Amino acid sequence: MLLFVLGVFAYQTWQAASALFAARGKAVQVERLIRAGDFDAATRELHRLRDDTHRAASATDGLLWDLGRHLPVVGADVGAVQTAASALDTVTRENAPVALRLSRAVDEGRLRPRNGRIDLRAVRELTPTVQRAAASIQGQAARLDALDLDAVTFPFEQVIRELAGEVGRAEDAATASATAFELLPRMLGAEEPRSYLLLIQNNAETRSTGGIPGSVAILHAHRGRLRMGFQGSARDISPLDGPVGRMSPSALAVYGETMLTDARDATFNPDFPEVARVVAAMLEQRRGTRVDGVVSVDPIALSFLLGGTGPVELEQSGRPVSLNQGNVVPVLLNLTYQLLPDPASQDDFFESAARAIFDTVMAGRGRSARTITGLATGTAEHRVLLWSRRPDEQRRIAGTAVSGELPADPEDPHPHVGFYLNDATAGKPEYYLDYQPSVRAVRCRPEGRQDLEASIALSSSMPRDVSGLSPFITGTGQFAPKGTIAVNLRIYGPVGGSVTRLTVDGESISVTSDRHEDRQVAAVPLSLRPGERVVVRAQLTTGPGQSAGPVLSFTPGVQSQPNGVQLGSACTDAH
Repeated sequence: MLLFVLGVFAYQTWQAASALFAARGKAVQVERLIRAGDFDAATRELHRLRDDTHRAASATDGLLWDLGRHLPVVGADVGAVQTAASALDTVTRENAPVALRLSRAVDEGRLRPRNGRIDLRAVRELTPTVQRAAASIQGQAARLDALDLDAVTFPFEQVIRELAGEVGRAEDAATASATAFELLPRMLGAEEPRSYLLLIQNNAETRSTGGIPGSVAILHAHRGRLRMGFQGSARDISPLDGPVGRMSPSALAVYGETMLTDARDATFNPDFPEVARVVAAMLEQRRGTRVDGVVSVDPIALSFLLGGTGPVELEQSGRPVSLNQGNVVPVLLNLTYQLLPDPASQDDFFESAARAIFDTVMAGRGRSARTITGLATGTAEHRVLLWSRRPDEQRRIAGTAVSGELPADPEDPHPHVGFYLNDATAGKPEYYLDYQPSVRAVRCRPEGRQDLEASIALSSSMPRDVSGLSPFITGTGQFAPKGTIAVNLRIYGPVGGSVTRLTVDGESISVTSDRHEDRQVAAVPLSLRPGERVVVRAQLTTGPGQSAGPVLSFTPGVQSQPNGVQLGSACTDAH
């Protein structure tokens, strides 16, 4: 009898796993069709996806399966497949239609700005549905996270792990959407007028949070209408005679007190909420303007937006210029410094470009779905950052991709590793810098600690002959030879952990022991000549109880790549 029962379970488990395999492929297809705006085809594919998940859930439902979870040999597989099938069926039934409805509403223009105003009534109408969907998917993601996949055999372990990853990414998107829908009316002045400081960070002169603050502006929001007021540069709000605002003593010890007097240095600190508080204080002291929050973007994020709006037209030195998704980054981060002779004319052009792109977005031009997708991509790459002066709003922002906060929670089971870069040339050479960071967990230790290996490969595409490049790009040669990309790399270990070994191109170097909050910071000065490549490797240990997958964050550069990605754990993924 036991063999017969085991055979039934094996067959039904195989049926469920096959249905889950099929469902995963259809889920990818549904997402692709939604992104393409083909909602009729997406609806048809969603029905087929629903059939697969229902088939998997039905095959694993019932008292016999509930008892089967406790059987020897196959019990772990039975329980994991049953939970995965049920969770995915719930997600498909309750969340996928919401995503489809929301995407259709965006494509139909219900959330499209019109005459500079976003329809807050449409936002409020969709908010309860979005919040219910987020709560549902959070519950199903928690069920999948609680599974002990170490006890599950191949191929079920692989299928469920992949599905859990998909559900986890969907959970992040749903949570972010719910937070945005909840906060958007208030932050756009539904209850009272609001104002925000807009920073555009320049990645060609890299800073920890992205780049030196170049262009700044004041955004005014009232009842969904968003307009741009004062525009200027960081020089219009700093430097100041004395420090303003506050940053943690450990941040000041690592990066210096000029962060409190010069907005151009404030972004040395990788903790954006601290940066935002300081630049807001600088604005208030210099111009007497108190803002409700700070928003930051960079030219790469602007290029994503232009992918939805289409090109914008403006003038440069009396000549017409068309900015589009393909050229806005090289124009703003490189060509402007080649073609315009002085900082004042450069600032004027940056201000004109920022206003033109802002006006185009707020006019609702182009395809709203692509514009919002571009905004989401910029957010996932940590290029779109937001801080609110209101404590209740900031608590909701904290922990999301737009917060830009430096993780410092000792109770977080995910060890966080950071690679942060700051220019050391006083030029704009990092337009030519490419870097690829990575981290992996290699060993699980007692007390829930892990050993990690992290690396970052940096390469310079600077022309070998730099005689034709502007000193605005190369620097004057005072701090580094012209053509050399000089940066200070700081490697952040996990909270309560340590950086135990460092190598540069295979050669060991000493490990510094600065601390920012409860995280060790190892400093590595680097210089890359034209065409040179450098690889920095670090061995790290995590703090106690950090047995979950590590998270890697880094300075967003000119190249597009995901940021803040969670990777596999050596403790939960070991076999």
